Amino acid sequence: MKNKFNSKIIRGAMRLFSFLFFPDKDVDETYAHAKAHNEKQSFKLPKSGKIEYEELKIYTENGTYHCLRMKKREQKPERAILYICGGGGVYDYCRHQLFLAKKLLNRVDCEVFYPFYPPSTKQPINETYRMIFETYKLMLKKYDHKKTAVLGVSFGATAAMTMISWNNYYSENIPMPAITIGLSPGHVPANSAEREMLEGYRGIDSLVSVDMVEAYGEIHKKGAGVDDWFIYTAHGDFRNAGKIFLYFGEKESLAFATPIYQQSLEKAEADYQIHIEPGMPHCYGATRINKACRRTYDEYVTLLNKL
Repeated sequence: MKNKFNSKIIRGAMRLFSFLFFPDKDVDETYAHAKAHNEKQSFKLPKSGKIEYEELKIYTENGTYHCLRMKKREQKPERAILYICGGGGVYDYCRHQLFLAKKLLNRVDCEVFYPFYPPSTKQPINETYRMIFETYKLMLKKYDHKKTAVLGVSFGATAAMTMISWNNYYSENIPMPAITIGLSPGHVPANSAEREMLEGYRGIDSLVSVDMVEAYGEIHKKGAGVDDWFIYTAHGDFRNAGKIFLYFGEKESLAFATPIYQQSLEKAEADYQIHIEPGMPHCYGATRINKACRRTYDEYVTLLNKL
């Protein structure tokens, strides 16, 4: 009963969070709101007495981007984690979600690579994915892939899965992380049947509504060279990956995509687990708020510490 009550509080808080930071508007209004927000964002190297920060530059053919490399002072970690934050690929909330990666450093002896990727109001979504893939390639210059993991939150989880697809579609042929952890990876309905599946979640999700899923998908389609697999991400090519762990909340819109991810993962003969937590909302496992959150958080922290 207590856990159920806590989940209602969490969903209520997320409804307020959505109202303040992710307004549920139509495509044009969402794009304009996100663009105005993103233009105000800037990169600044944090300062801390407990954490060492280093600014890395990530280069693609179309731009140069920031990535934070961070670890606890006096530590010499043997493992690295690519931590990809959320924002739907539309909003730049990299700076705002940095605290999640910092919290992880308290529980995992690792070095974190934290990409400040470009949102789709600034670059086509394929450039976003390219930047993240290039960040991982940079990690491999210092760490063996068996000592690497990727942890993605919301769109970050989508990007984590798309990184696997990228490696296969473009025949990059580099070893993927030993572990991929995705908290609520996204997917845009590719057909009427999938759209009907998503519609079944209308009114359930207090943060990412059914209409927002569709609107963000339309924004992702803007720009040149955006192939379908950048949009319909659950239909990706997930071969040649390490172990994959996906977590969804029962009370989130993106849970509609779980059977689609499962089908693609089965086709790829991937080593995977998909968990749907009863009564919980979008990205419930990003923090340790209640028993369900702690159970999932501690589960993937244990996985990371075993690398």
